[in-house]
Amino acid sequence: MKKFLLTYWLGILLLFALFYWELSPLSGFINNLQTDLTAFFTSLTLEEGLMDEHRIHITKYYTLVIEKACNGMIPYLFFLASIIAFPSTIMHKAKWAIMGYLFISAMNIFRIWFVTQFVLEERGNFSLAHDYLGNGLLILTGLLLFNAFIKSR
Repeated sequence: MKKFLLTYWLGILLLFALFYWELSPLSGFINNLQTDLTAFFTSLTLEEGLMDEHRIHITKYYTLVIEKACNGMIPYLFFLASIIAFPSTIMHKAKWAIMGYLFISAMNIFRIWFVTQFVLEERGNFSLAHDYLGNGLLILTGLLLFNAFIKSR
């Protein structure tokens, strides 16, 4: 257990330094690409004209913005650090890293759609939809994926 925890926390530090820290050149490229992909696929789930680039226009004066913190990378990096730290074969980890990315990205797009629907209904719903329900959904997704990874080992 100590080895897992040490490897997990070192993995978190390394992954976030490489793929999320603003001073990392790789981070800028990866996060811009991920944000663009998230915005594109989210736009396919919304009514025509509701979305412009990375902005979802709720009203003339109220806009939701998909930015770096909304692109799904944070929950994915936590998931990736956990599968890297857990004892398993490289092939098993690679398979689950790819599947985890796809599932977490898809769930993140659903989360943004879900938050948008709640906010379209009532602007006061943003905090509930985003902070609690949407983020809770991503946490649950990561935990269920990690559980499936462990059980399939």
